[in-house]
Amino acid sequence: MIALTLRLPTKLIMTLLLSLSFSLPTFGKELVLVSSATANYEPLSSFEVRKIFLGYPIKRNNISLIAIRNKSDEESYQIFLQKVIHLSARNYERRLMSKTFRTGTALVSSIDTLPALTHKLLSNKANLSVMWLKDVERNHNLKVVQVVWEEEK
Repeated sequence: MIALTLRLPTKLIMTLLLSLSFSLPTFGKELVLVSSATANYEPLSSFEVRKIFLGYPIKRNNISLIAIRNKSDEESYQIFLQKVIHLSARNYERRLMSKTFRTGTALVSSIDTLPALTHKLLSNKANLSVMWLKDVERNHNLKVVQVVWEEEK
């Protein structure tokens, strides 16, 4: 009888713990559009974000926004291509080159290291890029304009 009464609370406690673990929110990765903390932009539509990173002009507060491709992290770049640009890396590069030859405008610049990207973002409040939210949180001189992708958990 004593063994039965000890097992019942143990089973109840284990069941409660398991149910709580399923109901707790899980936080995944977030890819965010980021700018200098001195910039003051309203969130952009997904169409506008795509246009900027394809090299087309978008203005906010009479400032032409400038996209910078973040190639410092392969995973974030692949997610950016798939979920924001909706093109493969090869087709994205082709699209940028084609636009450059047609219009004579410069390519959307790319930066390979996070410190260099941060420096570039801080050098001009018109500059925008994408990076992991955790990287933005480490630098108080940058600010999130909007979330462009969230990992589903």
